[in-house]
Amino acid sequence: MERKIQEFIDAVENDEVEHFTSKTPQKAFYADPDKAVAPLAAFIREQIGQDHLAQAETTVNGTDISVRLELSVINLPLQDTKTIAKIMDVAATAPLNVNAVIETPDINVSGLRIDALAPAETYVAQADTADASLHDWLKLQIEKLQTAAENAKEAAAATDQPKADLKQPATKAKTATKRKTTTRKTTAKKTTKK
Repeated sequence: MERKIQEFIDAVENDEVEHFTSKTPQKAFYADPDKAVAPLAAFIREQIGQDHLAQAETTVNGTDISVRLELSVINLPLQDTKTIAKIMDVAATAPLNVNAVIETPDINVSGLRIDALAPAETYVAQADTADASLHDWLKLQIEKLQTAAENAKEAAAATDQPKADLKQPATKAKTATKRKTTTRKTTAKKTTKK
């Protein structure tokens, strides 16, 4: 499954992309992430079979977490078509890949993580392997989110300590220092007799 880069960009900009969206309860997402994204994977496979560009997304209720599967010619979110046009030869043809995307401020500094899972045909032909890759990817992202949450709790606990427990360094009273003045001695001029 391939696309000319310019045709791909035009299709995305004109929203000629099949969309699937769902919502997942937070507890269900953390308890069984594979089940949460299974409808996304099924939708993407169906669209690959029909030779359509596609994007499938689930948002996690009560959070700002969004997980997507996207068909793209490059490892960039679909909305970054201007960047794609700048870094790729728009006259060239490229294979479509299935990318996994997670967006949330807690994932990293940029708030976005994207990884290629498999070429489109492989995603369909080797579904079990592709699903295992998605499982591993999700597990890693959830571990990052849990670590970020634990770090935030620890930081909050450290800043919430009562002030009486914190020892303040003793301050010294400043005493005025007397400035010494230096005097310069002049030397007498010696004269010689002629």
